[in-house]
Amino acid sequence: MDDADMFATARHIKERYADIPFVVLTPFSKEVSKRLAKEDLSAVDYVFSWLGNSDLLLAIIKLIEDAMNVEQDTESVGVQIILLIEDSVRFYSSALPTLFKIVLEESKEFSKEALNGHQRMLRMRGRPKIMLARTYEEAVEIYTKYPNNILGVISDMSYTHEGEKDPLAGYHLAKWLKQKDKWLPI
Repeated sequence: MDDADMFATARHIKERYADIPFVVLTPFSKEVSKRLAKEDLSAVDYVFSWLGNSDLLLAIIKLIEDAMNVEQDTESVGVQIILLIEDSVRFYSSALPTLFKIVLEESKEFSKEALNGHQRMLRMRGRPKIMLARTYEEAVEIYTKYPNNILGVISDMSYTHEGEKDPLAGYHLAKWLKQKDKWLPI
């Protein structure tokens, strides 16, 4: 974040290599948050706050892998999705490593029941994908695309809805989701 041209560099890279994920990893501070609020983040796929947890690096990689593989894995083998809706960089930077750790540990335990190495690998690949939505509209888009694959939803209460910060966005989303699937865990 010390480089004033970092976001211009990001835009330049995205123009040339649109499919390459671009992640900003920054220490958390109020000054950084204020600067991020003013920046054009259109070329940045994710912003994460470094809180000293090295598991964040694995979570970033897994989140990007899941986003790249979710369509293929849901269609081919019916992989399930855990949807996290959160707009606070600081919160999802701490929540995602924990969530991935839990899912990976459970998948590892489940894969031990497989008969051979190939079956174990397939079971690990079939672990639930974790998708991150940072707005109401992103959450609706993910749910609408994968309605039969959503295993559960973890949602903040307040985030952007229709371009405005809505203190009850999580409530409105949960209400909408329950109309679609009354048994969906939220």
